[in-house]
Amino acid sequence: MKGHRKSIKPIFFLILLGSAVVILFFYKSILISAGEFLAPEEAGNADVVILEGSEVIRGKGVEIGMSLLSLKKAHRLVIVYHNSEKEPIFDRPLNYDIFLTKKIEDCGLKKDQVQVIRVPRNHPITLTEAQIVLSHLSRERVKSAILLAEGFHTRRSYWAYKRIGLPLGIKIIPYSYFTVYQSKNWWQETDGVVAFMTESLKFFYYLVRGYIPVKSLLVT
Repeated sequence: MKGHRKSIKPIFFLILLGSAVVILFFYKSILISAGEFLAPEEAGNADVVILEGSEVIRGKGVEIGMSLLSLKKAHRLVIVYHNSEKEPIFDRPLNYDIFLTKKIEDCGLKKDQVQVIRVPRNHPITLTEAQIVLSHLSRERVKSAILLAEGFHTRRSYWAYKRIGLPLGIKIIPYSYFTVYQSKNWWQETDGVVAFMTESLKFFYYLVRGYIPVKSLLVT
């Protein structure tokens, strides 16, 4: 028995050493792959571009959405924002949907190229958003959508939309964009590390609660 324990120790040590060597030489590739897992991106054309919801819409997301329209990747930009009328946001105009539409039209899009959809901040927020937005678009006979989501939130958002879109016959194409950190070196930025850890936990929370399927761990 003692001899058996002694033989285990060097094997265990070699495993640890080998793991350390792999991490040392391949840590960048591992971290980049981990980031790409949470921020998947696919190519393709669609009926609409959906800019995923938040309480205040980021300019960069709008710019990317408009660029996709200019490249003929879609015909219309759908902007989703979380309605917070019960808890007004400082310096955000009332009738924010009208304000957004006017701002984007001023940037060069025609009125029929812009659509703003308000959604409540009801738990689970991302899944609730997907249900409301895709139900609305389904009634308009939309069959495909490019989903613009920020950073590492993309995978959870994509699978929430995909789960709702599948029975409605709406194909979802994920498209991630980054603002405060970048996908190729996110671990070098505090915001990137925090976002990665936070979104990893939220992704597994959605998984455990059954809001997204188990296969989201394996396939895009």
